[in-house]
Amino acid sequence: EYEAFEETPFFVGVPREVFEAAKSSLRVRDVARGRQGLATADDRRFLASADDPRVLAAGIAASLTEDERRNGIGAGKPYWVPFAKGEGFGEYWRETGVVIDWSRESVAELERRSALPAGTPRKTYFRNRDLYFKPGLTYSVISSGRVSARLMPEGWIFGHKGSAIFTEGAAEELFLLGYLNSALATYFMKKLVNTTATADVGYVEKLPYRRPSADLERAVIERIQAIVAALEADPEADIATLRAEIDDLIFDLFEIRSAREEVLRFYRTVGRVEAAESDQAATA
Repeated sequence: EYEAFEETPFFVGVPREVFEAAKSSLRVRDVARGRQGLATADDRRFLASADDPRVLAAGIAASLTEDERRNGIGAGKPYWVPFAKGEGFGEYWRETGVVIDWSRESVAELERRSALPAGTPRKTYFRNRDLYFKPGLTYSVISSGRVSARLMPEGWIFGHKGSAIFTEGAAEELFLLGYLNSALATYFMKKLVNTTATADVGYVEKLPYRRPSADLERAVIERIQAIVAALEADPEADIATLRAEIDDLIFDLFEIRSAREEVLRFYRTVGRVEAAESDQAATA
């Protein structure tokens, strides 16, 4: 059957059960806010891979004072800070791959460039600076594959290509992490919300959303915590069983019954999109 989804300017073919579930739901924007972050306009100057010799020599900052968060880190301390840049497909948790030079000299230069007139080459944009270093979720805004979100711990800065989502509390954050990485979220995104390769802040906020019961929320969070712990111990850990259990819980939440196999088949065909070389700090 073909139905029109009011927030999509075209017609899509989906099972009526899925369409009705989406139409009668809230949206992610009702429970979380998506934001774009720092655009350096000169990543070669300010960013580096976490295994860059300069980073290994100076170190990655473990914690920052309020003054350091605002003005940069002084000499004699590790001054590289984890930076969420997108980096293609990545679910649940990922080791720090990209860092930003947050020394006092570097921050001063970023601020100097941010004061340049609009349209000036290499002008920096400090978008949503009040949210830098706060915990949340991050995802890549360009992905022709599955929706994939991962934890962004406290102490990170996020970029305009690694956009961030912020919830009211830790429980909501972990549940949303489970939902965004579910097969149903990808189906909603690719079939109802946006079929293009770009999944930016606005599109993620349009995803259908339902508030879980306390029991269902707890069940999803327990599995998310187990997945994150497994990936922290071994990034190649087998999390398929836990993922499938979360999928079933999300299907239950949205009352999807007869269309489950179709959604899962679609999810498998969409596949993973890995990070492109052009999205790495070394070539930005």
